[in-house]
Amino acid sequence: MTAKKTKEVAVSKSKPPKTTKKLKKADKEIVRAIIKIEPRYPLKTQDTQEQTLASFTEGALRTYGSYVVEQRAVPDFRDGLKPVHRAVLWSLSGLGLRSDKPFKKSARTVGDAIGKYHPHGDSAAYDAMVTITNTVPPFVDGQGGFGSPSTPASAQRYTEARMSKFADTFLLDPDYLKVVPYEQNFSNDDQLPLYLPALLPALFFITNIPAPAYGVKAGNPAFSMKSISDVVISMLKGKEYSAKKLCDTLQIYHPFGCIDVSKDEDILEMMTTGKGKVTYAPMIETDIPKRTIYLRTHVPTTLASDESINKTLAKIADIDGVKMAYNSPGKKDKMAGPFGALSTVVCPKNLDEDRFDEICHKIDNILRSSVTYRLGVTIRRKDAPNEFKYLDYVSYFKAWINYRIKLEERLIAYKLDYNETALHLNEVYLFAISNLQELLKILPKILSAEDPDAKLAKHFKIPVEDAKIILDRKIRQLSKMDGDTLRDKIKNFKAEIKQLKADAKEPGLRAARDTEARVKAYLKKPDITQPGLPILMA
Repeated sequence: MTAKKTKEVAVSKSKPPKTTKKLKKADKEIVRAIIKIEPRYPLKTQDTQEQTLASFTEGALRTYGSYVVEQRAVPDFRDGLKPVHRAVLWSLSGLGLRSDKPFKKSARTVGDAIGKYHPHGDSAAYDAMVTITNTVPPFVDGQGGFGSPSTPASAQRYTEARMSKFADTFLLDPDYLKVVPYEQNFSNDDQLPLYLPALLPALFFITNIPAPAYGVKAGNPAFSMKSISDVVISMLKGKEYSAKKLCDTLQIYHPFGCIDVSKDEDILEMMTTGKGKVTYAPMIETDIPKRTIYLRTHVPTTLASDESINKTLAKIADIDGVKMAYNSPGKKDKMAGPFGALSTVVCPKNLDEDRFDEICHKIDNILRSSVTYRLGVTIRRKDAPNEFKYLDYVSYFKAWINYRIKLEERLIAYKLDYNETALHLNEVYLFAISNLQELLKILPKILSAEDPDAKLAKHFKIPVEDAKIILDRKIRQLSKMDGDTLRDKIKNFKAEIKQLKADAKEPGLRAARDTEARVKAYLKKPDITQPGLPILMA
């Protein structure tokens, strides 16, 4: 028996297949549908456009730059910290390195910061730690060589760190940490705060020459803690501040000791617009009989690093009448400033006193340095993109005070819930021990019932939830409870609830009282390692 030969039919993309049999109407419709099917991923020419390499690069850089600005380079307006600073402080907290605990190697904290929270390079993370160790007040309490503008910090394996008293008190308070939002870390196996619950605008304790991120150049001078706290406390109490009033209240300082010699109009412009110039000068001491000038602090750009110091001193040495100019830093020299800065300018002892005075003025002009700042901040969000903004100082303080009041409102709500829950529990326990004998008598029948909670509730005519609380508590623990102690607790909880409900009506006043008490306590016993303490209290 021979197999029948079948004729292969080629299916055309444009015409239906030829068949010897007449297709039914339904079959014809199927074939037509197959023919009309479009490619799975059609090329839509209207969605494409030609683009030069330059324009593509510009767009890609803008996207990357936005990420850098909003995610890494510019601090959040609430806690004043960049993500790397926040990661360092949160790592100190995670390691239990509070201000009253022993120091641990800085490398340990840096390792946790980059391994858990911020995948940065270890040297960059350590540099960030050094920065917030050298603020006034310090955010990190450092032990060892944490450097100065002219002296690099020792390696992280040599230095030790823990949280400063300031950070302990104003940035990482355990109660406030319960009411800030948290986000997942980069590996989704841990959490860290979206921002720390700052109780003072810590942004204004960190300063540097504004370094440009892509498309923005943001920075601000530092101010004394006392002057910042005065503004915050007053505004929390409802007082308004104008740019002029901020100028009159805030005291600018530089963390390495140079003096603010800015013109009033420059500072007013900065407060009004957010952008302005601050002029710094070093502490200068002259010995007229010896015809010697001592430069005792650092200054941005002119006395800011070994390189700039050497260039500036070379310029000074070229002044007619100057014999020599040299740098000899070190805290052991009695002529050195509080940070160990010391540059000496020597003139001939027989130099005319008027000429010596002219040289002093000329040196002062050479050393003065102006830094242009522009206040820029990031608003970090958990469920939406972060946002970068330039602000003037009045707008900044208003926004920060609004944040601070909302933080206080969340804490009040949390504490109210906690105290009301605790009050209810203690009232139930007091009821239970007041009826302990009867409870022990009926307990066997209660426990053998199909629904013990409902049975006990029915017997004592109490809510089922209260019956469950009693039955969940061990009888041995109930029997050891003292009625008078419980009554005292109940009284305290009621008083706390009453106060919290009153505070809820005026959270700003509660925040002002709290801030005032914390500042007073801190300034009485500040971080003792801080050489800029007199300025801190100005």
